[in-house]
Amino acid sequence: MNIRGKSMVFLATALLMTLLLIPACDGDESTPSPFVTPTPGDNKSTPTPFVTPTPVGNKSTPTPLLTPTSGGHDPTDSDIVLSQPNVVLIVADDLGWNDVGYHGGAEFETPNIDRLVQEGVEFDRFYATPICTPTRAALLTGRDALRFGTAYSTIMPWDNFGLPPQEHLMPESFQQAGYQTAMIGKWHLGHTIRAHHPNERGFDYFWGHLNTTVSYFTHEVLAGGYDMQLNGESVYAEGEYATYLANEQTVNWLQNRDKTRPFFLYVPYLAPHSPLEAPEELLSKYSYIEDENRRTYVAMVDALDQGVGQILDTLDTEGIADNTIVLFFSDNGGTQYFSGDNTPLRGYKMDAFEGATRVAAGLRWPDRIEGGTKLSQVISVMDMFPTLTAMAGIEPQNDKPFDGMNVQRSIENGEVFERDDYLFFIADEPTPGTTRVSVMHQDWKLVQIIDHLQTTATVENYLFNLKEDPTEQTNLADEHPEMVDDFAARIKEWRSQHPIAGVHTHVVPHPGWRAPYDYAEAMAAYDGLIDEETEVHFMGNHDLLEFVDMTYGEKGKATYK
Repeated sequence: MNIRGKSMVFLATALLMTLLLIPACDGDESTPSPFVTPTPGDNKSTPTPFVTPTPVGNKSTPTPLLTPTSGGHDPTDSDIVLSQPNVVLIVADDLGWNDVGYHGGAEFETPNIDRLVQEGVEFDRFYATPICTPTRAALLTGRDALRFGTAYSTIMPWDNFGLPPQEHLMPESFQQAGYQTAMIGKWHLGHTIRAHHPNERGFDYFWGHLNTTVSYFTHEVLAGGYDMQLNGESVYAEGEYATYLANEQTVNWLQNRDKTRPFFLYVPYLAPHSPLEAPEELLSKYSYIEDENRRTYVAMVDALDQGVGQILDTLDTEGIADNTIVLFFSDNGGTQYFSGDNTPLRGYKMDAFEGATRVAAGLRWPDRIEGGTKLSQVISVMDMFPTLTAMAGIEPQNDKPFDGMNVQRSIENGEVFERDDYLFFIADEPTPGTTRVSVMHQDWKLVQIIDHLQTTATVENYLFNLKEDPTEQTNLADEHPEMVDDFAARIKEWRSQHPIAGVHTHVVPHPGWRAPYDYAEAMAAYDGLIDEETEVHFMGNHDLLEFVDMTYGEKGKATYK
């Protein structure tokens, strides 16, 4: 394709991204192992009952935001040990590597994010996935999102699938250990059926939205429909800035929690994900930035940083900061379409280069971790479930094996070790037929850009030594063809484990799709499904699964494992 053609493709893609406001968003075996057929879980705690929405009436009259109540556990239970640390997970959305002060972002005022990192340990090589949904799935399960069919693309408003109910999530393990659990912010792991709802996945309390993105001021999904709720009931605060609301809700929950029990709090912010919207007072604060999009983006990061500060300050005033683990990271790198900056890393969100997957991150735990340290250990988002449960001294209740590993000793003692596993990253957003995939093993990384045309396919290979070339400037593929072949074979084997019905990018809905008026009400209405533990087989015939898997081969698996 000539330069003019490539430019037209880029401009068209950028226009499509602007119109649709596409959302942001690995195993420790050296060779990908066959999946294990799941068995129905018998160790799930009884979930907090789903609250059926009641008619709200005139939506022009806001329903007040509600004060949280503690979860349904008896504080006298013998398994509750208040001396166990609290856990707070703060996740930014589409925050660029260079969009924080401690990385040198000159335009950004992020004193609170900087404080969190400086008072704890800065993760210099923390890896998420290139897009939003798979990062969240990997974080909460400790497993590779490819297993669930959600690695290539994100869950769009017109999708009706979610994180499989058979997967055990991190909050469920904490809940079963006597922790009170809460989530405030963006879910993005299923929005159509109850089995996908946060209250059914280990969270006693949920305030936020289910979809990938909403308007910051109207709280409506950009594809249509209202999406802001508390425990299954829509709440209305039209005109109130979503990031400020999340900040307020988080502080409110912390102040009104059950103080006789430890807690697990998950705060996945929408900011600074598109749409580019910010309060006037913050836009005025950064009026010296001439580019309008950049000015708005910087203001959105400021609102996010304010929230981090309010969380840290509340932990201080509640007297629990020292024994609270606070983890902060971005779900993927910044996006070029909406002013994110990953300098000096190469690439952006939806790439397979470092700019898409190596993200700003840090962890603070004053009781156990000395501040002001920087850790170069490779850490995957999949490591967080086994690591945080180990740090809290609780037993994970998952019945499927982790793909991540426990890196507690590295975090607490600064030990750096070479991982024996291979970490894979993939995305085919926003361009159908174009797949960006990479595999990283120790110092080496192979990136492939695969373009599937109607009758042909092309593969571009990029091989980097990340130790010598962390910004991926020198392609060594021609110098190490055997390594390229080996890594490419591993990518091929890994991709063959993707379910054949797994999602690939579709940035526009089917012409027959229509958005619900209200996502909370629509989920409550979409009921009467078979039990979540019932296995669904190929055309109802379990005996055909092995044959179908043999038939599909490297194209994917018919079985869910």
